[in-house]
Amino acid sequence: ITIVHSSGVFMHNIAWCHCQGSDSEQHLQLLRAGLFPASSTCPQTAFTFEMLDHLFIDALECKTSARSFFEKLTRLTNNAFQDTVQDQYRELMRVSRLWRDSKNRKWFGFGHNVESGPGPGDLALFCPSCPQPGIYMPLLWEQKWLVMRRLVVDGNFTAQHMNMREPELDIFLSDDSGYMVTNAEYQAHLASAMESKERSMCSNHQAVNAANANWSNLRATGVGATACAWHGCFVLHSVVDFQKGERQHSANGIDTSLVIYDVGCQWNLHFAEHVDNCPGLTLPDNVEIVAAVGKFHLSAHKLTCFARYRLNFIIGAAQVDREILETLWASFNKISPTARSMSQAHHQEILDDHMWNSNWKKLIGIGESHIWNQQGFD
Repeated sequence: ITIVHSSGVFMHNIAWCHCQGSDSEQHLQLLRAGLFPASSTCPQTAFTFEMLDHLFIDALECKTSARSFFEKLTRLTNNAFQDTVQDQYRELMRVSRLWRDSKNRKWFGFGHNVESGPGPGDLALFCPSCPQPGIYMPLLWEQKWLVMRRLVVDGNFTAQHMNMREPELDIFLSDDSGYMVTNAEYQAHLASAMESKERSMCSNHQAVNAANANWSNLRATGVGATACAWHGCFVLHSVVDFQKGERQHSANGIDTSLVIYDVGCQWNLHFAEHVDNCPGLTLPDNVEIVAAVGKFHLSAHKLTCFARYRLNFIIGAAQVDREILETLWASFNKISPTARSMSQAHHQEILDDHMWNSNWKKLIGIGESHIWNQQGFD
């Protein structure tokens, strides 16, 4: 059997256990030994748990692709005659997806629950400091402006995705359970939403006018994400693929909050109309959505936008610049070339992993950050 470890690729003889009470299936024996089989029937290749953990951390921290990682293992095995090392790249791609999905289900409490799987956003971390009604604050709060959720919406046109040759063969392992929205429901929403060819009524914004460009070879021209304006944590089950430029009916679906958007002056004009025309979108009763424009992008708008959409003039906006998502896109741009040609399901899983990693770093470091800020004020 071929064993792929963090130090190389090796061939080993395996003696299967036939003792009474032992697992009769070979792939279960490998799993108990810390080896992840490439197949559940007559496995011929297995990957050590340690190697899969190294690949996962390298992908998150170093933005290493699976191809580059396996090339490293090949050189560690035989640097002089690399063609003699068995190519297990395809098996590694399949096993790495299963490994990440298994780890996520285990971390979020679904590893041993076979009766019910994770629902929308159940495999995602939310911001530990933003108001979460029913979790660490009452469901009803008198001063609504004080606990108003301040969300930032922005698009990244670097995170493109190419058309698949055989999309019917694609398999989703964790559709809608992370930060990306449910694929089937989102596609139904796009099909029913009305296409708008209107030009920007404000300045010549790329986010609005790019919708008329030609993107024939791309399935998605980028991604649109929502994050909290204060701490920069991605909001679970709110990230979408842009199908044609930055079509604004792709960014709807936000609850009661202050929504800060580069082109908030245009997005706010027909938001209610888009919701009414789409059967898949609804707004809660008595909802109030306040639109604003980030301080950096506001300088490119017309003068009439300053008084209406400037954060300094909005009650409850606090002292935020709204540009925190721009800093988060920097790390995503490093993985975009690798994820561009993946399958749609794999592309979604990669984005979910890196959003989870970003939120995880915020979660474990936010206490130290608050202490440092408090000492600065003292």
